[in-house]
Amino acid sequence: MTALWQTIAACLPATAAERDQAAALLADYRAHGYIARPPAEMARLSHAAIAAFYAALPDGPRPVSSSSAWMLDASFCFINVRATGVDGRHGTFIHAAKLLPALRADAIHLGPFTDYDFGVIYAPRSSRTISPLIIEPELPLAPLMQAVAFVEACHALGKAVGFDLLPHVAQFALTVMVHPEAFRWLKLNAAKDGLAGGMSQADMLAEPAQAAIVDEIRARVTEAKRASGIETFASPEDDHTTVLYKREVYFRLIGTLIAAGYWSIPSQSWNAHGVPAFAGYNYDGGYPRFDYRSPDGADQSGAAYHVVTPFKTAQITAVNRAPESAPPHPPGIDLFADTFTYWREQGFDFVRYDSVDHIFDSADGPWPLSDRPAPDVLREVIARTRRDAPHIGALAERMVNDFEGYPALGFDLGLGSDPLRPLDRALVESGFRLYDWLDAHHKQGDRPFGVTFAVDTHDSGNPAFWGQPLVQAAGAEGMRRRHFLARFLDIGRAPRPKYECIGSQDLSYGLYAANISDVNLTWVGDTDYTHRYHLLEDLYARHRALLRRGRLLRRHADDDGAWWVAGDGSAVLVAALNYAAGRPARMYADLSGVGAAPNGLIYNLEHPEPAELGYDGYGFDFNLDGLRLVVLGVQR
Repeated sequence: MTALWQTIAACLPATAAERDQAAALLADYRAHGYIARPPAEMARLSHAAIAAFYAALPDGPRPVSSSSAWMLDASFCFINVRATGVDGRHGTFIHAAKLLPALRADAIHLGPFTDYDFGVIYAPRSSRTISPLIIEPELPLAPLMQAVAFVEACHALGKAVGFDLLPHVAQFALTVMVHPEAFRWLKLNAAKDGLAGGMSQADMLAEPAQAAIVDEIRARVTEAKRASGIETFASPEDDHTTVLYKREVYFRLIGTLIAAGYWSIPSQSWNAHGVPAFAGYNYDGGYPRFDYRSPDGADQSGAAYHVVTPFKTAQITAVNRAPESAPPHPPGIDLFADTFTYWREQGFDFVRYDSVDHIFDSADGPWPLSDRPAPDVLREVIARTRRDAPHIGALAERMVNDFEGYPALGFDLGLGSDPLRPLDRALVESGFRLYDWLDAHHKQGDRPFGVTFAVDTHDSGNPAFWGQPLVQAAGAEGMRRRHFLARFLDIGRAPRPKYECIGSQDLSYGLYAANISDVNLTWVGDTDYTHRYHLLEDLYARHRALLRRGRLLRRHADDDGAWWVAGDGSAVLVAALNYAAGRPARMYADLSGVGAAPNGLIYNLEHPEPAELGYDGYGFDFNLDGLRLVVLGVQR
């Protein structure tokens, strides 16, 4: 393995028992290509055992290709490093590396791991400084090198790694302090009940006033560094102690700026225009209040993120209304784009673009209607990520199934809405319609594009959706049905790659809570579910080649269940499922016209080996009882 894992293993000398454990893990992995243990069990491995495992693996080639089309054939798993700890200890990159061999995914979507504010990983304090909570301070590796060790562990297992690129940072993020020119600012008067100099907000947002505020902030930042004896607030070479000292300096600087009345402007609500309006000061809380209004004047504060500030990618002076013009702001665009360029050099292979759900309905031609990056900005940013690295993939966080316009910007994949919808006829029929759209898209010769089937996402645990984590709401049978759809609706020229989250493999849950507070996953470790998870994955692997080269030849859905036929003329596969537990459904699959009379094999997901299938010359009857998830492999 790389020198990094050799160093980690040397710092964590394994006992004889831990060496035996590492050897057993290695034997399992080499025999199967994965380790069929629940993530909850893997999470409790000792650091020494997993270090010995990785130290024994050969270096893995970084998955580089001549284009980003590899994204369409990959599958994805989201991991929040902080949430991977056990027994009350926060997860670290070492904890997270323990889980990787148990995941049947080709790519890891890594949630934000840099320093953050308010306990929310999606409110980053820095785009480069790694959160001290997820670092092993006893290792003689700088925080950056611990992150790189995780990336190299992924690559050793043949997995790509993705970075979560956000269009915002925390209001007083280190990124904002170091690059004030890339954000929008207000300066309050001494009483904090209005803006300095009696200016209107529109005038203060104009470039002359913004430039003056930026110069003042730069002067205060320079003085804070000089007084503390530091040259930078963060450096990749900083050890754990230095990181903590620089954080103290940074926090004191925040207090200085707040006392002087400086505030970066928070992000506008997704359904409002312009930037939010300054609306007074909360003296008890010590922060300014802002007003968020939709175009018709309705209060949108409930949909706003009050503690983050967006990159200033366009010059906007309009307040709660659409701007008449919004020319590009190069400093903000450059900083936004360069955020990933830095991590690309550390080995990351793709980008997941956060909060791009409304990029087209919040733009008027070239002008953005609010403070989000406009489509042209995203096109430019995606192009920059691929400069000298054409393999870098782009995944759009858009939780609906309408992706018109996204491929032209350079996106390879969209996330899709599946985890927010009940498992029923409408969900399956929407999958059929999406197949038709993707198939037609590729027939036109447009840029290849796919939409993941998300078994779950880190956002679906928001109580506003299901009232509880989807894993709990759906239960084991519901999650298996979603997993089934994710694998067997991925057909031919209409790619639907699987997207899952850590915990989807053994019914662990709590990822949403772990993203917005300093808590770990609730580890469940359901061994039966994990067995079935791998059984389904093995079944998919057996038929993957047919699914990839085939087309959707026939489909049927009713209120009880659904079946569909995929094939390439020489072989066909029939997949079927029943939506509702405890309600058997008898169905007839008509195969007339899809090929010669088949010799059928039926795979029930309870058993790894197929059984014989009766055929009446036109099709076959089957009863979706028992598990109610069946794959019918029909071959000529």
